Amino acid sequence: MSKQPGVWMEVNGQGEYAGGLYVRWSAPELAEAGMRAVAERQDPAAPEWKRYAEVVLLMQTALIGILRLARFSVVRAEEVDDVAEGDVHVHADAMGRENS
Repeated sequence: MSKQPGVWMEVNGQGEYAGGLYVRWSAPELAEAGMRAVAERQDPAAPEWKRYAEVVLLMQTALIGILRLARFSVVRAEEVDDVAEGDVHVHADAMGRENS
């Protein structure tokens, strides 16, 4: 997890979707507060963690919408890599060409 707030990107360098790009919105302070609440209370449903998860989902949805409006081929990253929950995956082979 990035320690800086904002958006980070990582090139997908392997597998079927190599050359694509992972994009994630990062809110380290919000994430840390959620993780701390879960650990201190031994409660995986702590409201702070639920809030963080809701914000991640909202940001993922917003990023997908914005990138699609810019004509990028983009999906929830979970469709490409099941451990990339919350990320967005921009496909390398169809950038800016799909949905013309």
